[in-house]
Amino acid sequence: MKNNSRSTNSRARGNSLRRGKPQAEAPKVEKPVRKAALTFEDIKQQLAAWAQNEHIPGKFQAWYTADAVPEHSDWRILKTYRGEQEKLSIEAPARDMDTPEVVTNVFEQLKKEHLHIFKKALRQIWFRATGDGRYAMLVQVNLKGRFSAHGYKTFIDFVQRNCPEIISCHHIQCMPDIVFDPAGTTPVKVEAKSAFGRDFMPIGDTGISMHVLDWAPRIRDPWIGLPLRIQNAIHPNAEDSFFEFYSGSSFVSASLANQFKRVVSMDCREYAMMSSRLNARNAMSENMKFIRSHVEQDFFGKFFGKEENEGRWTFYFNLPGDEPLAPGVVQAAAFSRPERILLQTSSLEIAARSIKQFRNEGYMLRKNIPLYLEPGSGKFELLFLFVPDRVGLLGQNPAQKQRSRTIQRPQERVFSQKTQEIPRFSQKAPTFKQRKG
Repeated sequence: MKNNSRSTNSRARGNSLRRGKPQAEAPKVEKPVRKAALTFEDIKQQLAAWAQNEHIPGKFQAWYTADAVPEHSDWRILKTYRGEQEKLSIEAPARDMDTPEVVTNVFEQLKKEHLHIFKKALRQIWFRATGDGRYAMLVQVNLKGRFSAHGYKTFIDFVQRNCPEIISCHHIQCMPDIVFDPAGTTPVKVEAKSAFGRDFMPIGDTGISMHVLDWAPRIRDPWIGLPLRIQNAIHPNAEDSFFEFYSGSSFVSASLANQFKRVVSMDCREYAMMSSRLNARNAMSENMKFIRSHVEQDFFGKFFGKEENEGRWTFYFNLPGDEPLAPGVVQAAAFSRPERILLQTSSLEIAARSIKQFRNEGYMLRKNIPLYLEPGSGKFELLFLFVPDRVGLLGQNPAQKQRSRTIQRPQERVFSQKTQEIPRFSQKAPTFKQRKG
């Protein structure tokens, strides 16, 4: 990862000796990597300009966010390269955040001489926050000999003795050998071996868990409060059903399970499956189900074509990164006649295109909710709520509540009178003989 920060420890130019007495050089302290990110005001202006240029209908509601607590956020110690020189640095989840003490203690321990070989083999260390001040640690290191393996064991002993905030530690390796990122989209096989602790970590005090390798926003507090914001936006009925696509650990589904008659989540990743099935087993209402699959057009016809899957559904598409919906998914989702469609994305281009696609399928935009889930990082997302156009405001045929949930497509119709009664005026051209007289 490119380091855009400048060192704050460079010495002032001039003589560093004080009249013949050598002055001991002050120890260098590594500062967290500061990300050059947009300010909150810049983001607001960018969103307003986008809405005006793309003619986005409706007004944006109040921004949803929460304070970014350093101890409730993911931190990382990362090895970077400048030419052939290696350097370890602390990467902050957002700018202007104070480094937690446990991260600083681990970083200083890595400077010890007896961990020199282990440090050379180290790629990175993730501190995955549970959201209540504790962490699950991921150590990505290539252990190729007994000296590096011994250094790893010595390092783990230090963590267990001196870092009670760390509840688990796993040694991970990637094939191909790339730097692991829970939010990465590059296909990679990850092997994880527990040094101590469980494979699952709690999500705050919600009673919901996730796998230590599963995805979650690096700043936890806004994400933990997101299900309640969604609930307040849609006001679900007790007889409604909820379907979360790209679910990850199914945190939103599990949090809202007691608000719906039935909850289904879907993801294609292995760790999402493990987290979701654990949460389904632990759910109080026992109404959760997980489906491991890709979000594709053919799925909707198969699933909602079954009589047992009839009912009032709310679809929630939480698009990962800048990934758009697969071809045909908008049409297939609208054809399934859900009561509501929620779309969450971080790409303004995808947002504008999706709004037009859903409007063409008879779904009007009811609410625009900007989300600032990682304050200080410059990243923001948009949550859109679409509902069926039941009165024809979009200039199309209004969507009707039917058991089959089929969409009435726009088509030309004559409502005033029958086609046989419409007078048709025409002028016959004279024949050749008539013109010759």
